[in-house]
Amino acid sequence: MKKLILLLMITLMLLSCTEKESVKDTIDIALSQEMPTLDVHKNSSQVIRYILCGNTLERFIDRGDDSKPYPLLAESYEMLDGGRKWVFTLRKGVTFHNGREMDAEDVTLSLNRWIDNYAAIRKMCGESRFVSEGDRVSINFDHPVIFLDQMMAESPYAAVIIARESLENTDENGFLKSYIGTGPYRFVSYEAGVAVTLDRYEGYEGIRKAEVKRLVYHFVPESAVRTLGCETGTYDFMNDVMSSDFSRLRANEDVVLSLGDETGSFVLLFNKRGPIAGNREIRKAVNTALDLEGVMKACYGEEGFTLNHGYMEAWQELWPNREGAYGLNNKAEAGKILSECGYAGETFTILTSNLSNMDKAALFIKSELEKAGMKVELLVTDWSTMMAWRSQEDKYDLCITAMTAVPLPSLKLFFDPTYAGWSDDEHLQELLSAFSESESYGEAAEIWDDIQEYCEEYLPVIVAGHYNSGYLYRSRLEGVKENNGFYFYDASFRN
Repeated sequence: MKKLILLLMITLMLLSCTEKESVKDTIDIALSQEMPTLDVHKNSSQVIRYILCGNTLERFIDRGDDSKPYPLLAESYEMLDGGRKWVFTLRKGVTFHNGREMDAEDVTLSLNRWIDNYAAIRKMCGESRFVSEGDRVSINFDHPVIFLDQMMAESPYAAVIIARESLENTDENGFLKSYIGTGPYRFVSYEAGVAVTLDRYEGYEGIRKAEVKRLVYHFVPESAVRTLGCETGTYDFMNDVMSSDFSRLRANEDVVLSLGDETGSFVLLFNKRGPIAGNREIRKAVNTALDLEGVMKACYGEEGFTLNHGYMEAWQELWPNREGAYGLNNKAEAGKILSECGYAGETFTILTSNLSNMDKAALFIKSELEKAGMKVELLVTDWSTMMAWRSQEDKYDLCITAMTAVPLPSLKLFFDPTYAGWSDDEHLQELLSAFSESESYGEAAEIWDDIQEYCEEYLPVIVAGHYNSGYLYRSRLEGVKENNGFYFYDASFRN
């Protein structure tokens, strides 16, 4: 009798799950990390972009499937005078989620806020700002800026257009308190540590579909919980799949394992304002000691990465990487360098997160450096704390982090003199300024080669390797855009 009752209960559960899937109108997404804020003009975290960009807040100029910029909220645009002037014509009939039509004031306020909040964009633009000209907006520079449309289309600094009602509604620190955009999904709620919910905006008339009524982004830092949830149907999609699960997941017909190209870099970021890593010879010793293949395997296992130590992803043919001498795996030579530069056993602190096996990579690096004669301490925190602490120059000597792909070398965060690690070397910044003011892509490519050659000695960071995208989703889910990220504005469930 007990067996019969148990069988009936299991049958009812299966029928309930089948019925739930057949009428499902919500995509449940499990994310490995939570963002520090939803204000995309204030923080470049990839999680914010995955949630809001394209869904709720749309870029003025977007990136197509061919990786080329195209006008989205603009109707058209042109570059004049060798990049010293750009003119954009607004697309008519675009409405915000409050029902009001987008105008030039919304665009100029949004794009100028974008410039004001990101040092790399301010450096490119100088004192120049967008101005309105009827149904057009324009910006004038005193030097060539040939990369502006690429910066707007696909940089981590999202040039999204936000309704002025939201831009005028900020807290005491200038962060947005509402997120009124033009996208196919409107913002509903954010419960810290739990989820962000977006609902379909019924007044949307753009190029995207929004076939599903609701998107819910759940914050699930534990990989095993994300994976089991996706396998059982609690979640329809998850990111950061662990390579140790690949073989089992490939055999499960209910899910699809999607592995793509290099999506970003696994970065060992030196604190160049610190008393230890501020010494270039110490940085050289660390680079000489490390086995970078071992670092990547400690984090990713046998799959899910490439041993590309260049700053740019291998598929970015415009910006080829130099070979460079990174991760020499020579402990004896590293010890010799340490002795010659006066290292006297000071504690070398490594800061990282417990997210996605980064702590395992930290343990491996600790062991490597100890073999070379260094005294090493680990500082492992949650992701949000790590992001806060990496901006404190007295907290660490090396920070282990991951950075998403960017379209231009100058957009690498570790080149920003105000970003954690503080690459404020005068010559490096002169080279980066020359790159940004190039009059042609050919000239920029030559300067990029000079930047890399200089960094081989300066060592602002060590790129241990590049990680490949790894996503898992239910086999019924289709239409997910995996274009340097994951986006659900065209996704739906197969019948």
